[in-house]
Amino acid sequence: MRLLDLVAQSTSAGPTLPGGWGFPDAHQFADAVRTCPLRLVLADDLIEYTIQLAYAEGERLSGCLDLIHVPAQQLWLEWLEAGRQSTLSEMPACTSAPCYSVRRTGVLMAADPAGRVGTMRTFWSAHDERVYSAALLTDFDLDRVIRPALNIDAVFSGTAFGVVIPVEPALDELLSHVCFRFDPAWANYYRAAGLTESQQLQLLREVLGTMAFDMPMLLALFLLFAAKDGVQRRAVDLERLNRARRRSGKRALLEHVEVRVPIVAGYQCPASPAANANRRRGPRLHLVRGHIARRGDKVFWRLPHLRGNARFGVVRSRTVQLSFH
Repeated sequence: MRLLDLVAQSTSAGPTLPGGWGFPDAHQFADAVRTCPLRLVLADDLIEYTIQLAYAEGERLSGCLDLIHVPAQQLWLEWLEAGRQSTLSEMPACTSAPCYSVRRTGVLMAADPAGRVGTMRTFWSAHDERVYSAALLTDFDLDRVIRPALNIDAVFSGTAFGVVIPVEPALDELLSHVCFRFDPAWANYYRAAGLTESQQLQLLREVLGTMAFDMPMLLALFLLFAAKDGVQRRAVDLERLNRARRRSGKRALLEHVEVRVPIVAGYQCPASPAANANRRRGPRLHLVRGHIARRGDKVFWRLPHLRGNARFGVVRSRTVQLSFH
């Protein structure tokens, strides 16, 4: 079942921890998901290309922030986690260990009317369809830098903190517009636990996980949304299925929009050159990372591609042009 339905159909809180500690649970956000005016389910190909775009070189995605806005003030997005983790593993900056217990990831986002400032809460579903809510909230502001310096004591009192990755300037610049903070219930719990500073730092690394890499991917997605013909949307009609579910006493599934990427039709990301290392003939085959160039209101995205012996395959189209009104 999709994560949006698992959250929307949640009716009771999860177990409390010893001491009576309770935390935000999926059932508390069931109404918010049911009444959300825009619910998007992202296809694997879209996740792949938005990650590639987010980590492309050249003028950086951060140079296109003025073109980006969240497409609705209340928004739900979700995706299969396996595809995202597979693509992230190919990015040099993304060194977090994959979490194989997560099946689907979703975010509930609230933004200002301009779609430039907002907050995001993350959810996960396991393979047994249990739903978990992240301990951290993500705030973003595309108009100004909001990355606070890390103050470990203040963080566990609910103060926001940022992530710095100086070895990857493209990612670091994007993350300067993002900060994280503990949900108050989790901040109170961890503060009462009396953790040492080393335990607190280890905990921060664990709860951040790959969440730090979600926002660059989503910003790339919103750039495609703003572009003419940047994404392909298909509203899912569940009326027939829901009639059958209601007859059998099951709750109806939520309407949503499936989103794919049509701008790279016919293109396949090339396999790693290492796979053909023992079959090399002529110049060494190598992978060229994607990069961005912007000219006014047009963004040119050079897709990752192989350069070398043509017998290893021909990429029919490598450059995508995104036009904005």
